[in-house]
Amino acid sequence: MVRKLTYIAVAILAFVALAAAYAPYVNFELSPYLSHHTIVDPATPPLEKGRMVTDYFSVEDLGQNTFAIGEPRYYQQNYAYLILGEKRAFLFDSGSGTRDISPVVKSLTSLPVTVMVSHLHFDHLGGIGPFNHVAMIDLPETRADVHDGLFTPGRYEYSGLADKKVRPSFPVAEWLKPGDKIDLGGRVLTVLNTPGHTPSSASIYDPAAKRLFTGDYIYPTTLYAFSPGTSMSAYHATAERLIATIPADTTLWTAHCCRKDGGILAPWLAMKDLREMDAQLVKVKAGEVPYKGFYPRIYPVNDEMTLATGFPWNNP
Repeated sequence: MVRKLTYIAVAILAFVALAAAYAPYVNFELSPYLSHHTIVDPATPPLEKGRMVTDYFSVEDLGQNTFAIGEPRYYQQNYAYLILGEKRAFLFDSGSGTRDISPVVKSLTSLPVTVMVSHLHFDHLGGIGPFNHVAMIDLPETRADVHDGLFTPGRYEYSGLADKKVRPSFPVAEWLKPGDKIDLGGRVLTVLNTPGHTPSSASIYDPAAKRLFTGDYIYPTTLYAFSPGTSMSAYHATAERLIATIPADTTLWTAHCCRKDGGILAPWLAMKDLREMDAQLVKVKAGEVPYKGFYPRIYPVNDEMTLATGFPWNNP
């Protein structure tokens, strides 16, 4: 009997150890049971800026031929960005796919549109279906997702389990390496690889407008740094590189609303926020910052952001 109880105790401890070691993946697999939310808020959103162009999408004119297309009724309040040149348009992120974003894009431009996602999570790639010219950041991990001429994100790359999202498959028309220039005609953008939130995360730099479109690398509210593929050291390395190369007066246009000091509007941060996040990452890594919660652990960053991460060994 004692031996049997010992075996049971050892088995339980082994299970707990494995769950802790692979917590991001365990959390993902359990997400349908742990996460309960209304996908679309039935209420009309109180926009601080912009206007509702359908009963679901909002558009905010950022000036300089750039538009923020929001999903303010969606529970993650995503924003995609449409950047217009003289010869073509560039859509950064395709939306969650909860509703079709392409009619909104067509209402804003008659130019041919290239769409590129900031990363492969379902809330950014889910709306890719209607577009026929898709660009993808050219990295070994993204190339590995191509089979028989179609790009299909991996299970953990897409992370759509909680919302019962089916992974899309589509052809990639244009591969863009980090550092490549995107000439829209009278306007040139630069592709950046900004790992941290995911290994293949991309950002788009618009030097003429002094804008950096960051996707989920950084945004107001709580940064999710406890998902499969998230890396604290990659977050830090990316921040150091951006701080060293992007001018201090650049505005960061991000993918999730909202700022604490405002209502529903296109979410933005400053380079100061990036520097403060980087400094806090170093302190978190050193164990110098108190946190709340068990899993994920919530760390303060500044007035606009908190950082949610796993155990120290989960997202190194």
